[in-house]
Amino acid sequence: MRPSKPPRRESVPPTGPRSSETPIAPRKRKKLRKEEIVVEATSLFAERGYEGASMGDLAERVGLRKASLFHHFPSKDVLYATVLTHLLDNVKTAILSAAQTEGSYSERLDRLTDAITTTLGAQPHTARLLVREALDWGPVMREHVGNTVKDILAAALEFAREGQREGLFDEKLDSTQLIVSLIGIHFMPFAIPEIIEHFTGSSPFVPEFIEQRRQAVREQLQRLATKAR
Repeated sequence: MRPSKPPRRESVPPTGPRSSETPIAPRKRKKLRKEEIVVEATSLFAERGYEGASMGDLAERVGLRKASLFHHFPSKDVLYATVLTHLLDNVKTAILSAAQTEGSYSERLDRLTDAITTTLGAQPHTARLLVREALDWGPVMREHVGNTVKDILAAALEFAREGQREGLFDEKLDSTQLIVSLIGIHFMPFAIPEIIEHFTGSSPFVPEFIEQRRQAVREQLQRLATKAR
């Protein structure tokens, strides 16, 4: 677990001016390279955690010199924050898009559940990295992405309370505790894939499991929280 104070940044001093003979990559290629770095960094951080992942290892994975890697991301902290922000933005977009669509409350609830399950199932490192960072409660979570987490949970809580006001969600339920329970229901199967695979005989990231999970969570949530009609 990382210490409470920000870790020492892994960085390099600025280099001298670029040689006039060194070709400058087109802007489009530079953007693509940064996206590739984020993808590989996501995988590396998920495998080894913040402390276990080094910028040197990442540079080797993406085929760059370490100095070139720091040209894109000045420190490991900045890269880690970029990775987590990207993952959380995907989850936030899925939740808000589903909650704001047209249809009955029950239909929107199903779409919301489907969106979270589909997003976490399609991105194998998302749940593990976010749960790991939440457990560590390191400086990146506190200073960079904590507010996004709060926004996501607040949006989910408001959606549940909307259902209670409309008489569709059981008003006897503590809506805050319901959201706490849903964090585990949605995230844990994808955060502990090895255990899930041993238990079910299937990786949680294959389409068959994702579809089964989507249907199961739909039914469980409808039975748990909505009033029988």
